Amino acid sequence: MDFDNESLLRCFCSEEEEQRIIAWNKENGHARSDIFEFRLEEADKLRAQGNEFFNSGDFETARQRYYGAIWHLDFDIGQQWNLMDKHQLDLNTRKLKVISNICAAYLKAEDWVNTKKAADIGVRHMEKGELTDDEAKGKFHYRKGFANLQRGFAEDAYASLKQAESFAPGDKQIRKMLKEAAEHQKADREKAKEVWRSKLLTEEEKSCQGSWTQPSVASARVKSMLRRCCRRKTQ
Repeated sequence: MDFDNESLLRCFCSEEEEQRIIAWNKENGHARSDIFEFRLEEADKLRAQGNEFFNSGDFETARQRYYGAIWHLDFDIGQQWNLMDKHQLDLNTRKLKVISNICAAYLKAEDWVNTKKAADIGVRHMEKGELTDDEAKGKFHYRKGFANLQRGFAEDAYASLKQAESFAPGDKQIRKMLKEAAEHQKADREKAKEVWRSKLLTEEEKSCQGSWTQPSVASARVKSMLRRCCRRKTQ
């Protein structure tokens, strides 16, 4: 994933996927204008359509509309160079909203890998665009943390959720997920300790691990006791 790609759309999809999105836009009355204001208006329309699909639970179609909106907002470096500050801010703010929508759509679809990816893109966009929206940044970190927790990466999840908390102090949902991440983190560390301890055991000691009710364990323990008794007698 290339965060420094000139095209925001290419941060989300391959060149082949990008061409399909462009073709869909052109075939469905959403050709890209050369006029700044018209492109923003078209992006707003597609984002609104995406929100309708999102609210109906059709997250895949919602994402396609959001991607279409991004295509209209994808001005190249040369075009952006000539923008006034207020227009650049307007453009970056619209991009931020669509990225957040895409991230939410992946989250709702329980696509954890792409949820994290979209959250990373969102944070990077805010940094590059010098956008100071604590609520938006907190959401991205929360979603990234939530996605990592679902993937089993408790340590990464905890780090992201701590960042989310710094932007939204006292948020109950974030604190709840932080607690859950901390518990998983503790369990992971205990499991790692057990794995390390088992590496230090001899094969005989490993065979003795478990309950007496297991025939194999009981047999191993009896044999171990007999061997220890024999060693004491020979000393």
